[in-house]
Amino acid sequence: MLSTAASTWDAIVVGGGPAGSTAAWDLARRGARVLVLDAARFPRVKLCAGWVTPAVWQALELAPADYPHTLQPFSRVTLALDAEVRETCWDTTAGYGIVRSEFDAHLLERARRAGATVREGARVDDLDLHDRRMVVRSGGLEDTAPLVIGAGGHHCPVARRFGAIATEEAVVVARESETHVGAAVLRGLTPRHGTPELFVEPDFRGYGWTFTKGDFLNVGIGALTSGRDLHARCDRMVERLHADGRLPASLEIQPFKGHAYAIQTSHPRRIAGPGFLLAGDAAGLARGISGEGIGPAIESGLLAARAVAEHGSDAPGAYPHLLRSRLRHGRQSALGRLADRLPHAWVEHAARCVVGSAALRRRWILEGAFGMRPSHATAVRDQAQMSTGAATWRETTHE
Repeated sequence: MLSTAASTWDAIVVGGGPAGSTAAWDLARRGARVLVLDAARFPRVKLCAGWVTPAVWQALELAPADYPHTLQPFSRVTLALDAEVRETCWDTTAGYGIVRSEFDAHLLERARRAGATVREGARVDDLDLHDRRMVVRSGGLEDTAPLVIGAGGHHCPVARRFGAIATEEAVVVARESETHVGAAVLRGLTPRHGTPELFVEPDFRGYGWTFTKGDFLNVGIGALTSGRDLHARCDRMVERLHADGRLPASLEIQPFKGHAYAIQTSHPRRIAGPGFLLAGDAAGLARGISGEGIGPAIESGLLAARAVAEHGSDAPGAYPHLLRSRLRHGRQSALGRLADRLPHAWVEHAARCVVGSAALRRRWILEGAFGMRPSHATAVRDQAQMSTGAATWRETTHE
């Protein structure tokens, strides 16, 4: 499988985020010659609420204790609707807060250490399929490979060039701010430091959040809309945070910035074709309802690498089957199917019932849509440290 020419590779990965760096890392450790191209230079700012599940660390074969950057374990989540705040707790770690600039740089460096060649600041100018080989031009250089893995986010040039973007896809627009504030200050602003605090929009078309992760404060809001009212939604949420003291006017935070991504729906993107595969946000794999995308990005990166390593030029045919079996690509959740079939007023009523039920909120929203669930290994480890056999979760309501 090894190539000889310096500009010829076994695979080219476009995008150095979690999906691309994971695919490159896995291929490189299998002995492939891999090139990673990314328009940014790392570490780069990446807007993201920044929570990862125990399953992500398992997929990465990386122990949280060995991760050298910001890491905020959490075992409880609050979810606010109107004036009522509900808290769900686990007796084991259900997730971890990370800072994406640190996390992404760490994964890309790991791919480099595994043997992948990484070119930062390399914006893709053109792609073409010629004689069964992909030709990629960036920064005056030309590279070729039998396969390209597109992992360049929502607007990935591979997806745009080969018409893989679905015309009816569901797109989430979001605005976020992440600021280094200091843990001591943040602990004085909220009694729930280190806990994701979610705020459901009254019309159930989105949600906001505030997440204190060590020294960092992340505030954001996302909505499944055209984006025209996102600024108003964001302003209302900030006003609420000002009013309850979580975000005092004297605290200077980074400006809010916007981004978009597609979520898994019944109208998925075409994720593979002659010479290419898509992974992560480029494939529109963020979880429906929550928009959580790091887990699907890591999983799809590994599956793309596996397809390339095991099936060679036939990888575009094998990859969709792997993705469908592991990530339910192209199949909506029960909540998604329900939302498509009912008038929105009925959807709101049903959603309120789900949020109001401790069991359904935990299973369908937090563990289902967000993937916040302890892994078996985490549960075994944490249970061994417990002196009493408490229930696996509990719920409290604050008026």
